[in-house]
Amino acid sequence: MGSVAIGALAALIGVLSGQGMCAVIRSGKLSKRIDQIEGAMPELITRVEVQAAFQQVAQVEAQRLQVEQQKTMQLKQARQIAAFGGGETPSEMNAKINEQLAALQSKMNQINSQYSAQG
Repeated sequence: MGSVAIGALAALIGVLSGQGMCAVIRSGKLSKRIDQIEGAMPELITRVEVQAAFQQVAQVEAQRLQVEQQKTMQLKQARQIAAFGGGETPSEMNAKINEQLAALQSKMNQINSQYSAQG
């Protein structure tokens, strides 16, 4: 959470100082001007610190997304196991379904033969 706050603060400082330095950018003296500002006001966050903060925020966000994706996959797997039984492959499930269909078909044939024999 602290790195997010640091990143937000760094972004705010970057935006605010970027607005004031638009004229300097156009004149081509950006790097020299930034060095002068950083030298005159050492209490400000430097470019390196801002870049490091953004990288930390990106890494934290990537880790959070990865954990979220893992949780989602685990939840999907748990739902699949609950719905279809424990860890069967599709071919095993097809074999069971085919066996059940064959059993039902033979029962239907028996019932049909009983009705045709009675009629």
